[in-house]
Amino acid sequence: MNQKQNNAVRDKDRGLFAAANSGHGFVSFYDCVFDRPELKRRYLIKGGPGTGKSSFMRKIARASEEQGRHVRYYDCSSDPDSLDGIVIDDRIAVLDSTAPHAMEPRIPGARDEIINLGLFWDSDALARRYNEIEALDREKSGAYAGAYRYLAAATELFERNRELIRPYVLEKKMQTAAHRLLVSKPRGERFDLLPGLQRAIGMRGRVRLDTYEHMAGALYKIEDFYDIGSLFLERLIREAREKRLPICVSYDPLLPDRPDGVLFRGDGDCFLCGVGENTEPEGRIRMRRFVDAQIPPEIKAEIRLNRRTSEALVSEAEHALLKAGRAHGQLEEIFGSCMNFEQLDQFTEEFIRSLN
Repeated sequence: MNQKQNNAVRDKDRGLFAAANSGHGFVSFYDCVFDRPELKRRYLIKGGPGTGKSSFMRKIARASEEQGRHVRYYDCSSDPDSLDGIVIDDRIAVLDSTAPHAMEPRIPGARDEIINLGLFWDSDALARRYNEIEALDREKSGAYAGAYRYLAAATELFERNRELIRPYVLEKKMQTAAHRLLVSKPRGERFDLLPGLQRAIGMRGRVRLDTYEHMAGALYKIEDFYDIGSLFLERLIREAREKRLPICVSYDPLLPDRPDGVLFRGDGDCFLCGVGENTEPEGRIRMRRFVDAQIPPEIKAEIRLNRRTSEALVSEAEHALLKAGRAHGQLEEIFGSCMNFEQLDQFTEEFIRSLN
């Protein structure tokens, strides 16, 4: 990739997810994203819904970009209009450290600081609405619990399908193809895997971000077949590890142990299972050629049934998460009405001036 392309990657390096609502419950990649050794300062934000955590981070991000700094954004997997965190110049992290992705200072003071937005709320006003808050919180938690049950059931069917198709996957042929794709890449200095999910299942339904398409120097679409694209990406990751190459990896939000995208951070080569409708990839890798054509009809029939059933289960999970979203929105309104945002704005300006 030339220098112009490298700059484009940096300019558009934003909008990924660092967590997922999955078939295994809530799964967080926070440690891999926000506890990296190059991070010299971490600011852990505490506060309730609607207390301005996301707005606080956006103002910091905007000011940092105006200063010429590089900012990497991590959207909230449950509500992509909100932020889970930002990373500035690969050196400073500012993140929402409340449940369900709670983080506590590991090196207090020397690296980690707590930003307590509870300093700007009216505790007496919130106490007067305790019963309402508690009921909404219970409703939200119950909706999430239902969603996770549906997602867990869908995951079982996806796992069953992998068991069914695995004997017919041409593993050696797939490995050879992955190796050939990367054979010309020079060996790097250190393998480094930075997770960042491109898809999420949350309170606004299923969301897909096009960040990897924008970051890519050369984009390759993996045309999936029987959901084996993740197996091919696993082999690309293995090759990257052996060649000591730094990569970004996106994972399937339902099955967060399965990759659905790999970006090579050195040259920008990007391999995705599925791309946006208006995106034209530079190459296509067809998974059909890695599957034995002689799949018994009864296996195909069971896979089709499992797919239909799992899709219905994920749709039910979406409905439950939409219910959780309504309760969450009401909680935001309550907390927001009890906040002194003028004081918070003053604090934010002071914080931005002190950030270095």
